[in-house]
Amino acid sequence: MLAPPPGDSIDSGAVPGETAGVRLALVLPALMVAQAATAAPGDFRLNARNKAGEGILFNGSTPDAAKWTRFTTELAYVLAPRLVEPAETLGYGGFQIAMMWGANVVSAGDGLWDVTERAQADGGSAAGVVQTLALDVKKGLPFSFEIGGSFAWLAESSLFAPGLELRWTAHEGFGLTPDFGLRGAVTHMVGSRDLNLTTVAIDAVISKGFGIGGMLHLAPYLSWSFLLISASSRVVDPTPTVETDFGANFVFPELSAGDNVHHRLTIGARALFSVLNLSAQGDFEMLEKGPDGTSFFGSVATFSVKLGIEY
Repeated sequence: MLAPPPGDSIDSGAVPGETAGVRLALVLPALMVAQAATAAPGDFRLNARNKAGEGILFNGSTPDAAKWTRFTTELAYVLAPRLVEPAETLGYGGFQIAMMWGANVVSAGDGLWDVTERAQADGGSAAGVVQTLALDVKKGLPFSFEIGGSFAWLAESSLFAPGLELRWTAHEGFGLTPDFGLRGAVTHMVGSRDLNLTTVAIDAVISKGFGIGGMLHLAPYLSWSFLLISASSRVVDPTPTVETDFGANFVFPELSAGDNVHHRLTIGARALFSVLNLSAQGDFEMLEKGPDGTSFFGSVATFSVKLGIEY
């Protein structure tokens, strides 16, 4: 074996002839994996506990069905399909591509969103407003149909929600009467290690567009939606640092879409200038089901803006 050059040495575990570049090539992937494994502030854990050491969504080894339902409902509203357009369609051969931003007000004060990594950090607290970004693509079809796809991201998290939609306008562009359309859409959340969440939206929308100055087309709209929310959990370990108490593990009760129906009111407007589309809307949870009965206005509200081109 050749002796190392003066000033160099061979570690006891090193391979003869190993260079600094080889060492760096071995270390960097490990550092990248460690970085990727670090949870983002908006990620969450269903086995998270509050500052007092109590389970947020469970008691001991028993899931709290009411809190579980409320948390998944709010998360579903955040990632649910967004309308952000009037009843009128793109027309046969029309195409639209747009970016959407949403600011979602959630009930952080109730402690449900303390399951997030942001709140679990030392001195951290849950965010009262969570943001979403989405890419939205739509294609016009014959007979006033329209098909579209979207890909949403919950900001500062590893959670995404791809979606599909089909829309049909039954009454469109007739004189002074408003347009009326129906839409069916679905999103499915991916990226969570704990939770499976699917949201189906069935929307009825009414709108009426009119021109301004021969250059701008403005279309206010109003919509009522039924949200069908399906949620289930994987096995949850309430004491992950204890390896011998497998009997304490549990799963949250499965929520089926047919039995878990919620309501949403949408008010918005779209401004169309040539091929530029700018839309803004507010979404409000309606008829919230709580332990004390049903409230007219719920806990979740969203403001969304869409900017895109269509032709």
